[in-house]
Amino acid sequence: GIVDNGASPAALGRAGIKKTEILIAVTEIDEVNMISCMIAKKMGVPITVARVRNVEYTESFQAISRDQLGIDIFINPERVAALEMAKIIRTPNVFDTEYFANGKIKMAAALVDKDSKILNKALKNLPLPDDCVIVAIERATGEFIVPNGEDIIKPHDRVFFMGKAGLISEISWLLQKKEKTAEKITIFGGGRIGFQLAEILENDKKTDFNIKLIEQNQECCIELANKLQRTLVLQGDATDFLFLKEEGIGNSDVVVAATGDDRTNILAAVLAQQMGIEKILCEIINQYYYPIFHALNIEHPISSQLLTAAQIVKLVRKGNIISMSFAKNGKAEISELVITDKSRVAHKKLVQINLPKGILVGAILRDEEVILPGGNDILLPGDRVIIIAAPEVKQSVDKFFASTEKVNVLSKALNNNSKMNNV
Repeated sequence: GIVDNGASPAALGRAGIKKTEILIAVTEIDEVNMISCMIAKKMGVPITVARVRNVEYTESFQAISRDQLGIDIFINPERVAALEMAKIIRTPNVFDTEYFANGKIKMAAALVDKDSKILNKALKNLPLPDDCVIVAIERATGEFIVPNGEDIIKPHDRVFFMGKAGLISEISWLLQKKEKTAEKITIFGGGRIGFQLAEILENDKKTDFNIKLIEQNQECCIELANKLQRTLVLQGDATDFLFLKEEGIGNSDVVVAATGDDRTNILAAVLAQQMGIEKILCEIINQYYYPIFHALNIEHPISSQLLTAAQIVKLVRKGNIISMSFAKNGKAEISELVITDKSRVAHKKLVQINLPKGILVGAILRDEEVILPGGNDILLPGDRVIIIAAPEVKQSVDKFFASTEKVNVLSKALNNNSKMNNV
């Protein structure tokens, strides 16, 4: 570790910048991150990543181009969090929704109802649709497992399903839950996350959301009211129960607590629970608060740090990884990768690979066909596979699935993406 200014050429030189393959600038100051990347590019770093929160820097480049800035990938944590929240709002009966293989494969989790038809049954005996499989289970105790056929669904389990994109409608009868569209949305906090979430929902063409945004700062309220078109902006305290009751917040389908303060978010979420709101999304900043969310049964704590980390981690893993995400606050790692000729598992049946317990191949995309594999399915070069790995064995994914030939992920990424997208 070096204690110094990341935008200092001398400091970067001491850190060995001329031999660096990737620079990741994630300080709290946008300008420092951008200058670091500019210097790194001038010193020959192949890929630069900058955390940039100010959308004015990322949305347009009239004055200066991306090449001049020297930044290959922009990461906006608040934007990532807002998009994740919007995704959950659009699928109200599920959580941890994730898409893979260009949207052809979907993973989603749902809480097992006390009347569910899958309760107290081993996975191998479940009447699941042909295009759906259970890839993970989180127990009420917090234990997270990647199951085999012998594992049993227990009361209050959160079950992770994977399958073709329309799988939720296929499994809803098993969960005893009817699909419900969320229309009335209340957002606590008018900061970057709250504003961007309201903007995303306003622009949704499929659902005409009724959005309320509560912000305590008067000047911020005025600015938000001028920027947002269909959102009702209210000045008030998200932790004032009487105020929330007077404004009819209890009629909301979804409440989002994104005030920028963990303790305020937790208190606001508890008040929303007291008002009978079932779906509550909470921004979480300090990771140490996760046990509190679990104890309070708040199902949707969303960490912009963790979401951002997932985007960065895939850049520094071996080169055949396409995407990566984390389930349940980092408890499990989900990788989408391409099988190459040099992969250890190429041309082998899954049963022959002898994967350790805790690693599961959830789905395969082969020539645009989605395959939910069994033990006799063979992995072929060119297959895109989705792998779920429990914490204790996630380091073994590279050992089995990465190419045995060292791949320079950085140059490969640049070759495949002449223009890197914003994250």
